[in-house]
Formats: sequence, structure tokens, C-alpha cells
Amino acid sequence: MTTWRRWFQLDECSDELGQDEQLFLGGLQQAAARWDVGYAASWAIRDEEEHPCLIAAVSLSDPVRRIGLGEFGVHYRDQHAQGDLLHSCLHELPDEPTPIALDVGGTPEEVAVECAAWFETILRRPVSYSGWRNHHGQLYAEAWKFSDDEDEDELSQSYIPALAPREQRRRLLRRGFVFGRGWRQVKGIEEPPSHERRVR
Repeated sequence: MTTWRRWFQLDECSDELGQDEQLFLGGLQQAAARWDVGYAASWAIRDEEEHPCLIAAVSLSDPVRRIGLGEFGVHYRDQHAQGDLLHSCLHELPDEPTPIALDVGGTPEEVAVECAAWFETILRRPVSYSGWRNHHGQLYAEAWKFSDDEDEDELSQSYIPALAPREQRRRLLRRGFVFGRGWRQVKGIEEPPSHERRVR
């Protein structure tokens, strides 16, 4: 493992930070500098027009497939932080907290320590990739997930019905693994993956 020294650099377009926000971000950066974890992109931003809080986040990705797997971040305001899997475009917290959600208050330094521990836990979790191919060798489904919890939802997934086996498509529909406009959940696939590998 390599220790990455420049975690949570403040975006140059950010608004000016208040004193407690500076203390929080400084504490978070100091704690992160001691991590010994695999690389992940990270950032921090303060944009009053978009969010009335300071946001710090890490982004997990698969360098082989060059795909983002999710942004995990905290919203810090008034000596209180909430963390979870963020909306990929708006950086908002989910309407309903997920099982990994964080909610902590205290002095800026105390909150920074708690948030750093939360981030480090996420960065240490193993991430696996699974891919399914049809009998022509064409890739029709992919899934990325934390491999230390089989019951947890996928971080990211894709399914191409036009390439998938016909009977499998029907079976996913019958078993309720189809939502919205035909979007299929790969966790309903019964066939073993054609390929698996560890991402992190």
C-alpha cells in the first residue's frame, strides 16, 4: 500500500471557509495523511449556492473498466456531519440513510476524527467485479460490489437485454428483478459469472 498525502484538497472555486470549517477540514486532512490505503480520488468544496455546507468526499472507481463506482461523502455544518453514498451529480445525501450512513456531532476536531475513521473504513473494504458473457462471448452484464457483505446492493451494474440469454431475461422479469423502464438487477442472475476479479 501507498500513503497518499493530498487528501480532500479544497476546490479552487469554493467559497471562503468559516473558522470551524477550516478546523474540520484541516483535522480531516491530517488524519487522512496517516492512512495506508489504496488510492481513491478525493475532494472538498464549499458552495453556498449549491449546498449550505462543506462537502468532503472520496470516489471509488475501477481503473480497468474506467468507471466510477460511487462517491462517499460527508456534509459538514455547525459542528455536525452526515455521511453516506452521495448522489453522483448533485452530491446530495440520500433521502433515506443507507446502512453505511454516518451522523456525528462535536467539536470540529472531534467530528473530523469520526469522519476520517468512517472514510478509512470504506476505503479498506474490498470491492469485487463480476461479468457475464453469452455463448458468443459478448459481455451482457456487469456488477461491482463490496465483497465483504453479500447482502449489500451493488455499487454499480449494467445489463444489456439485447445480448442476454432470452430465458434469463424472462426469468428476471417473472421474479421481479425489473424496475422502471425495463431496468434489470443483476443480483437476480442465477448463472455464475464468466469472470470475477478484485478491484480494490
